[in-house]
Amino acid sequence: MLCASAAAAQSWPIHTRGVGTASAGLSRGAAERRLGTSLRTIENAPVQTACDYLYPVRGFEGLSLMVQNGRVTRVQIRSAAFATRSGARVGDRTARLRQLYGNRLDIVPHKYDPTGFYYFVWEQRRRYGVKFEIAADTVSAIYAGDASIELVEGCA
Repeated sequence: MLCASAAAAQSWPIHTRGVGTASAGLSRGAAERRLGTSLRTIENAPVQTACDYLYPVRGFEGLSLMVQNGRVTRVQIRSAAFATRSGARVGDRTARLRQLYGNRLDIVPHKYDPTGFYYFVWEQRRRYGVKFEIAADTVSAIYAGDASIELVEGCA
């Protein structure tokens, strides 16, 4: 039997608007209903209105949601349990991303790591997308949602 987190991850693919039915644009309450668990800040403090990160209380290990002005703007994945609809996940090598996405990849140098990169896959008109953070030729994190996926220092 799979643990709740692994079972949830398998049925919740990462896509350009979020993961599973938890997507950019939702209120905190709507995100909680879709995830089936409450969300809290890492320190269990009140949510900062302008920007904060929320974490599921149960299940979905390695998943967090960025919330700006009361709405989810992106999801962040730091677990290999979740995969994109094409099969990409944390821990994959960049060669796999190139194989899966080819010329759809928009590759940008990492802001702080001189050997790192960000690989983006955008919907048309670049309103929603997926960002793969690359360190040592390996996906270290995946972000999905609106243009906030381009931010590298929290909400800045």
